[in-house]
Amino acid sequence: MRIIGGSFKGKSFKFKIPKQIRPTSDFVREAIFDTLQNIISLDRINVLDLFAGTGMLGIEALSRGASFCQFVDKTKSAINIISSNISSLPIKNENYRITFADVFAFLRTYESEIKFELIFSDPPYGQALNSKLLGSNLIFKVARSGTIFVFESSPREILNENERIKLLRAKDYGDTSIYFFKFVE
Repeated sequence: MRIIGGSFKGKSFKFKIPKQIRPTSDFVREAIFDTLQNIISLDRINVLDLFAGTGMLGIEALSRGASFCQFVDKTKSAINIISSNISSLPIKNENYRITFADVFAFLRTYESEIKFELIFSDPPYGQALNSKLLGSNLIFKVARSGTIFVFESSPREILNENERIKLLRAKDYGDTSIYFFKFVE
């Protein structure tokens, strides 16, 4: 895996990926960030990377100018991979936080003043976790008006708009669907 763009462009990571982690491919990550550049400026924004896995979505955002990224995952192997990847880059400790927690528990107990302008959610496929996340409304308490949500899912999981979000774009890449929503509270 490698960083596609920004100040860390070209940096490669080599790590053994446990079977419970399904990383976003370089191709799909590049497509996500190509789309994002037409939707939001990444310069000095706060990013939340839920179901972070390898952390590559959040790391890519930091490489492209985000000032802070909160990584959340409930698997120890994912936390170890994210920590290893971050430590190999010149990123200051105040520019990220890695939390070992269930995403829903994290959102229920979140009390920081930091709100996020960009939120990634890339849960395991086949469990409808993105639909559950949107249905719970927990994700909205960490967002501000105008926040962009990027949801990665199986094409079999259909994500629908609700009164609080507007679908901006959706695209399928083989066995991966990417949804871009905007928080319109």
